[in-house]
Amino acid sequence: MVTEFGGVTWAPDAEIDTWGYSVASSADDFEARVRELFEALYASPALAGVCYTQLTDTLQEANGLVDENRKPKLPVEVIRSIVRGERRSR
Repeated sequence: MVTEFGGVTWAPDAEIDTWGYSVASSADDFEARVRELFEALYASPALAGVCYTQLTDTLQEANGLVDENRKPKLPVEVIRSIVRGERRSR
């Protein structure tokens, strides 16, 4: 299992500097980066499961799937399709 991965920052309304391994420039960029991470892991036949870190933004890290107020950064249906490993339907 991969028990910690993610680190994609997207916080358009953040008033302070936040941390992440990579910084998305838009919602579309955030979706593409997160989707690529999941797809890369799901492509491995050796993995039994994954755990995205982190679900929720904090003051010092803005790399969650939802912000610090628990508002999803993408439509819930999009987050669900990414986590389930479904292909993008655009």
